[in-house]
Amino acid sequence: MCTYNITVDEAALRKMHPSFSREAFGRWLQRHVDELVEDMTTASRPESPIAYTEEEMEAIVKERLALMESGKAKYIGGEEGFAQIRARYGL
Repeated sequence: MCTYNITVDEAALRKMHPSFSREAFGRWLQRHVDELVEDMTTASRPESPIAYTEEEMEAIVKERLALMESGKAKYIGGEEGFAQIRARYGL
């Protein structure tokens, strides 16, 4: 187990939920963090690109280089590229 210190604006917390004591908020926050960690560890995510063997990755890179050199590769701008990565890997 790890322990972390966080800072919470108590005035904002009271506005949001006047009945929350520090202890009640701590229990509520812990429950949500536990659920988040559980969801993230059991979530079905696509495999990371580093799941390939060295030989498979080399073949992929060679294929992509050949597409670029032949002029058949499609250019994707940075924002679109990052959007695809976030969608594919759940980031």
